[in-house]
Amino acid sequence: MTDSSLALFIAVETCPEEPYYPIAAAWTLPDGSIKSSLILADDNWPPQLRYSDHLSDSMISAMGHSVKDVLLEMNDDLDACHVVGHGDFTPAQGLEHLVDALDIELSFELSTRHDDVSELLGDDWRDELQDLAHETGLDLLQAEHQVRLMQLCWARRNGHL
Repeated sequence: MTDSSLALFIAVETCPEEPYYPIAAAWTLPDGSIKSSLILADDNWPPQLRYSDHLSDSMISAMGHSVKDVLLEMNDDLDACHVVGHGDFTPAQGLEHLVDALDIELSFELSTRHDDVSELLGDDWRDELQDLAHETGLDLLQAEHQVRLMQLCWARRNGHL
């Protein structure tokens, strides 16, 4: 069942060095569940800039999906939806690298504007996310955890918790 009143969020975990190639992506589905995927590097990304501080190369290779598959799945899952993300804890360039690798057009509207994040999570959302991360033990640098924390912050602000 889809609840059109739920806010949808996206996060991309990246390599810790510029230009921040994506390692994992997570997004909220319209039913409120979260989907995530490890990302196999595109052939055009330099090998020395395709790593994670907490995920092994062998794990990414064994469990990752191609950039194309991840984007096509996102497009299917989020078709015609408005999705919000931010670049405070993981650089926003991560999603741009995904899209640029295939030159694919997103089927959903993505906003990383501060005003859009503030509208959903409140003006103090940065502090709220860090407080929630501390309370729950979730890691703001991991894409799936970041999406879960944005959901929790939104739910708390809107009286759903």
